[in-house]
Amino acid sequence: MPLLRFTKERMKIPENYTIGVIADTHDRWLPRVAELFKDVDEIWHLGDVCRESILDELRAINPKLTVVLGNNDFDLSYPLTLDLERGGEKFHLVHILPRRIMSTSDWLLFGHTHRAADEMHNGVHLFNPGSAGRANKGAPLSVGFLTREKGKKFRAHTTLLAPDL
Repeated sequence: MPLLRFTKERMKIPENYTIGVIADTHDRWLPRVAELFKDVDEIWHLGDVCRESILDELRAINPKLTVVLGNNDFDLSYPLTLDLERGGEKFHLVHILPRRIMSTSDWLLFGHTHRAADEMHNGVHLFNPGSAGRANKGAPLSVGFLTREKGKKFRAHTTLLAPDL
């Protein structure tokens, strides 16, 4: 199997749609994720899964699961990047934020830093849901959501997993 695999996918979606976005679980499963993701339409994991049982937990919530390869993942069957289209918006999923951000997508979703981010860069919406498994330099554990309501574009937001940790 080739290490570098790139995939494109287009999908029609209902007018109201929510994607659960998670990254950097690093072998750690927090049951709060299942509670938060119970009503999402699909789930995207942005790499560093590290153990297949984490994906089993996510599939139990929603079988529509998309995964990209992280730098700590051992299952090389995950693609390095994915280009997806949902509701006419283009999403580029990758684990490590590239040094050069191309404006071929509306969104660039990434993990790796273990810190949530939500900003615009030259017309591209950059979104990192933070880490759902290992905190980094005091950043809280979190997951993200991409939500689209009728007649509007997707919006991103993060939710803390364990605000008291």
